[in-house]
Amino acid sequence: MEKQLILMIVTTVVGVVGSFLGGPFFGIMIYYVYSVVRPQYAWKYQLPQLEFGWSYMVAMSAIVATIIFRLGLLKMPAAGPSAGTKRPMWNTIHYAVLAFAFWVTMSYWFAVDRDSAHVHFVEYFKMFFVFTIACLSVQRVSQLWILLAALALADAFVGYEINTYYFKDGRRSLEWGGADNNGAGLQLAMGIPLCYFLWESTVSRFRWVYLVGAAMMAHAVLLSDSRGAMLSVLVSAPVLFFFSQRKKALIAIGAIGVAFVLLSTGPEVQNRFLSISEHEADDSANSRKTTWMIAIRMANEKPFLGFGLRCSSKFTQEYGADMEGRVIHSQYFQIAADMGWIGLFWFLLLLIAVTLLTHRLWRRTRHWPKTDTLLKARSIAGAVLASLTVYCVGGIFLSLDHFELPYALFLIAAQLWSVYRSQALETIVRAEAAAQPHLMAAAMPVIPRPRYAPIPPPFRKSPNPVAAIPGGTV
Repeated sequence: MEKQLILMIVTTVVGVVGSFLGGPFFGIMIYYVYSVVRPQYAWKYQLPQLEFGWSYMVAMSAIVATIIFRLGLLKMPAAGPSAGTKRPMWNTIHYAVLAFAFWVTMSYWFAVDRDSAHVHFVEYFKMFFVFTIACLSVQRVSQLWILLAALALADAFVGYEINTYYFKDGRRSLEWGGADNNGAGLQLAMGIPLCYFLWESTVSRFRWVYLVGAAMMAHAVLLSDSRGAMLSVLVSAPVLFFFSQRKKALIAIGAIGVAFVLLSTGPEVQNRFLSISEHEADDSANSRKTTWMIAIRMANEKPFLGFGLRCSSKFTQEYGADMEGRVIHSQYFQIAADMGWIGLFWFLLLLIAVTLLTHRLWRRTRHWPKTDTLLKARSIAGAVLASLTVYCVGGIFLSLDHFELPYALFLIAAQLWSVYRSQALETIVRAEAAAQPHLMAAAMPVIPRPRYAPIPPPFRKSPNPVAAIPGGTV
């Protein structure tokens, strides 16, 4: 039996059985791991052809388990909010995702070629549906941390496989899991900040696995020959530095990483990266600029619903592209041509909402007691912002409209802010701080809350801080 098949059987059992015994979170986690590894494409010849895909089985298990849990028919240990806290409420990020999903549906319904748009609509539908189910079942900081770790390790595994091809066989794999070199490169680039922040906030020795994973992904990005992914990593470096809680260590790691990459890659990879500065004479760069202008003309002609999901490529040659079926090499201009300026507006609004709310959480909690849960929550916020910076920069040059990893990060950002607004994060931090005397002196400032939410007294005003904590004892 192939090792890939054994791995798939084990992970699928964890997702399916775990969804009903522990909670829907297990199915959601395995589903997103599969969305990163993409085994149905990467291991096409090692896995049996199933009537229903591997992702389908774990997703349906999570969906059914969520329905059972929400109806109260079965209690699951890892379902619902943390004990003693409120159920998180939906926020602006959730509604921005739903608004974009609605516009995707409208663009598909009124597409100039609905048959062509159908395949892409199915991919979008799966992403939005699983996102909605996950919002109903992933409601704890610990679950968000585990999900982030699962995504990072899955991405690191892809980097390991690509490096194996290179060092053992001398073969540079420019594709992975059905995605071209640009898609694979950008996915790997997004995993680098995830691994770094996990390393930064993990106490056990396992933390070094994340650092090794980041190194493998950085090397694999260069092997992908994707200049957009390479540039995204560089541009995201200041964001990584800003949110890092160990800036000196980051500088040292960055210096070692750059030296390793330069020594382990051949001149052809280095020349490929340096060719970014020669964009004026580069045919690929000039082709991108041409398609961007074409996309603007298309969006101006159909500003509301566009041509339909991925239907714009059918007409790019008529607008001056160099070949038939030429896609628009930009996430933003692709959406504008396919879904109109209104569709692009909803997508940008989603990115802005994620950025603002996640940064707000990180800023508001900077003076809270440095408990384990708080450090994890702040690291999650930094990881999401740095990784999405990679995605947003890469999206300027690459067209990845139904790329699923960003939507997993949207989910994490949305649920993290909801946990914060429902006071669950504050309740847990106060309880952890009460158990650690050296943290009791830290005063937690009162944070803005909805009118109907009670405001617990801060540490500095409570005569007995422990008694103010739900379940606390003297």
